[in-house]
Amino acid sequence: MMTVTSAYMYTVKNLPAMFEAIQKAQVPPRFTHEFLQTLGFKSTNDRAFINVLKGLGLLDSNAVPTQVYRDYRDKAVAKRILAQQIRTAYQGLYMTDENAHDLSVEAVKGKLNSLTGKDETVVAKMATTFSALAKLADFKESLAPKKVTTPEEEIVESPALAPTPSKELHGLAFSHVVYINLPATHDVAVYNAIFKSIKEHLL
Repeated sequence: MMTVTSAYMYTVKNLPAMFEAIQKAQVPPRFTHEFLQTLGFKSTNDRAFINVLKGLGLLDSNAVPTQVYRDYRDKAVAKRILAQQIRTAYQGLYMTDENAHDLSVEAVKGKLNSLTGKDETVVAKMATTFSALAKLADFKESLAPKKVTTPEEEIVESPALAPTPSKELHGLAFSHVVYINLPATHDVAVYNAIFKSIKEHLL
Protein backbone atom coordinates (compact mmCIF):
# COMPACT_ATOMS: atom_id res chain seq x y z
CA MET A 1 0.00 0.00 0.00
CA MET A 2 1.12 3.55 -0.70
CA THR A 3 2.33 5.77 2.12
CA VAL A 4 -0.06 8.08 3.97
CA THR A 5 0.00 9.10 7.60
CA SER A 6 -2.56 7.27 9.69
CA ALA A 7 -2.88 10.14 12.18
CA TYR A 8 -6.19 11.96 12.29
CA MET A 9 -8.29 14.29 14.41
CA TYR A 10 -11.59 13.20 15.95
CA THR A 11 -12.83 16.72 15.26
CA VAL A 12 -11.12 19.39 13.17
CA LYS A 13 -12.86 22.48 14.51
CA ASN A 14 -9.83 23.50 16.61
CA LEU A 15 -7.15 22.81 13.98
CA PRO A 16 -6.76 26.43 12.77
CA ALA A 17 -6.48 27.70 16.35
CA MET A 18 -3.99 24.96 17.23
CA PHE A 19 -1.60 25.84 14.43
CA GLU A 20 -1.94 29.52 15.27
CA ALA A 21 -1.08 28.74 18.90
CA ILE A 22 2.12 26.99 17.78
CA GLN A 23 3.26 30.19 16.11
CA LYS A 24 2.60 32.31 19.19
CA ALA A 25 4.02 30.06 21.91
CA GLN A 26 7.67 29.29 22.57
CA VAL A 27 9.03 25.98 21.32
CA PRO A 28 8.67 23.41 24.11
CA PRO A 29 11.32 20.75 24.88
CA ARG A 30 8.58 18.19 24.23
CA PHE A 31 5.06 18.70 22.92
CA THR A 32 3.12 16.95 25.69
CA HIS A 33 -0.56 16.77 26.62
CA GLU A 34 0.22 19.21 29.41
CA PHE A 35 1.74 21.68 26.95
CA LEU A 36 -1.31 21.33 24.72
CA GLN A 37 -3.49 22.21 27.70
CA THR A 38 -1.41 25.32 28.41
CA LEU A 39 -2.25 26.40 24.85
CA GLY A 40 -5.92 26.19 25.80
CA PHE A 41 -6.87 22.82 24.30
CA LYS A 42 -8.02 20.66 27.18
CA SER A 43 -10.40 18.23 25.48
CA THR A 44 -9.26 14.62 25.20
CA ASN A 45 -10.13 14.83 21.50
CA ASP A 46 -7.51 17.55 21.11
CA ARG A 47 -4.74 15.15 22.15
CA ALA A 48 -4.81 13.57 18.69
CA PHE A 49 -3.17 16.78 17.46
CA ILE A 50 0.17 15.50 18.76
CA ASN A 51 0.03 12.46 16.47
CA VAL A 52 -0.99 14.68 13.56
CA LEU A 53 2.10 16.83 14.17
CA LYS A 54 4.24 13.70 14.25
CA GLY A 55 2.71 12.54 10.97
CA LEU A 56 3.51 15.90 9.40
CA GLY A 57 7.11 15.84 10.64
CA LEU A 58 6.74 18.81 12.99
CA LEU A 59 7.45 16.49 15.92
CA ASP A 60 9.71 13.47 16.05
CA SER A 61 8.65 10.11 17.43
CA ASN A 62 9.35 11.34 20.98
CA ALA A 63 7.19 14.45 20.50
CA VAL A 64 10.26 16.69 20.35
CA PRO A 65 9.77 19.67 18.00
CA THR A 66 11.80 19.39 14.79
CA GLN A 67 13.40 22.14 12.73
CA VAL A 68 10.28 22.10 10.57
CA TYR A 69 8.26 22.97 13.68
CA ARG A 70 10.54 25.95 14.30
CA ASP A 71 10.40 27.04 10.67
CA TYR A 72 6.60 26.84 10.70
CA ARG A 73 6.47 29.50 13.41
CA ASP A 74 7.52 32.04 10.77
CA LYS A 75 4.17 33.24 9.43
CA ALA A 76 5.79 34.45 6.21
CA VAL A 77 6.48 30.88 5.09
CA ALA A 78 4.24 28.81 7.40
CA LYS A 79 1.55 27.96 4.84
CA ARG A 80 4.08 26.86 2.24
CA ILE A 81 5.97 24.75 4.77
CA LEU A 82 2.73 23.07 5.80
CA ALA A 83 1.95 22.36 2.14
CA GLN A 84 5.32 20.63 1.70
CA GLN A 85 4.81 18.56 4.82
CA ILE A 86 1.32 17.55 3.72
CA ARG A 87 2.65 16.39 0.37
CA THR A 88 5.21 14.24 2.19
CA ALA A 89 2.85 12.88 4.84
CA TYR A 90 0.24 11.98 2.23
CA GLN A 91 2.63 10.92 -0.51
CA GLY A 92 0.49 7.97 -1.55
CA LEU A 93 -2.54 10.20 -1.98
CA TYR A 94 -0.57 12.61 -4.16
CA MET A 95 0.64 9.72 -6.27
CA THR A 96 -2.97 9.16 -7.29
CA ASP A 97 -3.73 12.87 -7.80
CA GLU A 98 -1.04 15.58 -7.78
CA ASN A 99 -3.69 18.12 -6.79
CA ALA A 100 -5.22 16.02 -4.03
CA HIS A 101 -5.63 19.13 -1.86
CA ASP A 102 -8.27 20.37 -4.31
CA LEU A 103 -10.40 17.23 -4.02
CA SER A 104 -13.63 17.09 -2.05
CA VAL A 105 -13.72 15.26 1.26
CA GLU A 106 -15.72 12.47 -0.38
CA ALA A 107 -13.19 12.09 -3.17
CA VAL A 108 -10.33 11.97 -0.67
CA LYS A 109 -12.24 9.42 1.36
CA GLY A 110 -12.59 7.15 -1.67
CA LYS A 111 -8.88 7.30 -2.46
CA LEU A 112 -7.81 6.77 1.15
CA ASN A 113 -10.13 3.81 1.40
CA SER A 114 -8.28 2.14 -1.48
CA LEU A 115 -4.85 3.18 -0.20
CA THR A 116 -5.19 2.20 3.44
CA GLY A 117 -7.81 -0.53 3.60
CA LYS A 118 -8.97 0.85 6.96
CA ASP A 119 -12.58 0.79 8.11
CA GLU A 120 -14.97 3.46 6.91
CA THR A 121 -15.09 5.41 10.18
CA VAL A 122 -11.32 5.83 10.36
CA VAL A 123 -11.05 6.68 6.66
CA ALA A 124 -13.72 9.36 7.09
CA LYS A 125 -11.74 11.00 9.91
CA MET A 126 -8.50 10.76 7.91
CA ALA A 127 -10.16 12.43 4.92
CA THR A 128 -11.67 15.19 7.07
CA THR A 129 -8.31 15.81 8.73
CA PHE A 130 -6.49 15.96 5.39
CA SER A 131 -8.98 18.44 3.94
CA ALA A 132 -8.84 20.62 7.05
CA LEU A 133 -5.03 20.68 6.91
CA ALA A 134 -5.07 21.50 3.21
CA LYS A 135 -7.15 24.62 3.88
CA LEU A 136 -4.41 25.92 6.16
CA ALA A 137 -1.66 25.45 3.58
CA ASP A 138 -0.53 27.24 0.44
CA PHE A 139 0.11 24.86 -2.46
CA LYS A 140 0.43 27.57 -5.10
CA GLU A 141 4.03 28.42 -4.36
CA SER A 142 6.87 26.13 -3.48
CA LEU A 143 9.68 27.25 -1.22
CA ALA A 144 12.85 28.07 -3.12
CA PRO A 145 15.59 25.69 -2.04
CA LYS A 146 18.33 27.32 -0.02
CA LYS A 147 21.44 27.85 -2.11
CA VAL A 148 24.32 25.80 -0.80
CA THR A 149 27.63 27.42 -1.54
CA THR A 150 30.26 24.95 -2.59
CA PRO A 151 33.92 25.44 -1.70
CA GLU A 152 34.65 26.05 -5.39
CA GLU A 153 32.20 28.97 -5.44
CA GLU A 154 33.86 30.57 -2.44
CA ILE A 155 37.30 30.67 -4.07
CA VAL A 156 38.18 34.05 -5.56
CA GLU A 157 40.96 33.64 -8.06
CA SER A 158 43.68 36.21 -8.39
CA PRO A 159 43.57 38.15 -11.67
CA ALA A 160 47.22 37.21 -12.06
CA LEU A 161 46.17 33.58 -12.42
CA ALA A 162 43.55 34.27 -15.07
CA PRO A 163 44.37 32.91 -18.55
CA THR A 164 45.67 35.49 -20.99
CA PRO A 165 43.39 35.76 -24.02
CA SER A 166 45.03 34.97 -27.31
CA LYS A 167 43.81 35.50 -30.83
CA GLU A 168 45.12 32.18 -32.00
CA LEU A 169 45.83 29.01 -30.09
CA HIS A 170 47.69 26.19 -31.78
CA GLY A 171 48.38 22.85 -30.15
CA LEU A 172 48.94 22.70 -26.42
CA ALA A 173 49.23 25.78 -24.24
CA PHE A 174 51.18 25.83 -20.99
CA SER A 175 51.27 28.32 -18.17
CA HIS A 176 53.49 28.64 -15.10
CA VAL A 177 52.92 30.26 -11.75
CA VAL A 178 56.05 31.48 -10.00
CA TYR A 179 55.97 32.13 -6.25
CA ILE A 180 58.66 34.39 -4.82
CA ASN A 181 59.44 34.65 -1.11
CA LEU A 182 60.77 38.14 -0.53
CA PRO A 183 63.19 38.67 2.37
CA ALA A 184 62.11 40.87 5.25
CA THR A 185 64.22 44.01 4.85
CA HIS A 186 63.89 47.77 4.84
CA ASP A 187 66.55 48.12 2.13
CA VAL A 188 64.69 48.98 -1.09
CA ALA A 189 67.79 48.19 -3.10
CA VAL A 190 67.42 44.52 -2.27
CA TYR A 191 63.92 44.44 -3.77
CA ASN A 192 65.02 46.37 -6.82
CA ALA A 193 67.81 43.87 -7.43
CA ILE A 194 65.40 40.92 -7.13
CA PHE A 195 62.85 42.33 -9.56
CA LYS A 196 65.57 43.38 -12.00
CA SER A 197 66.87 39.82 -12.03
CA ILE A 198 63.33 38.44 -12.59
CA LYS A 199 62.83 40.80 -15.50
CA GLU A 200 66.10 39.78 -17.12
CA HIS A 201 65.81 36.01 -16.68
CA LEU A 202 62.12 35.12 -16.51
CA LEU A 203 60.12 37.70 -18.44
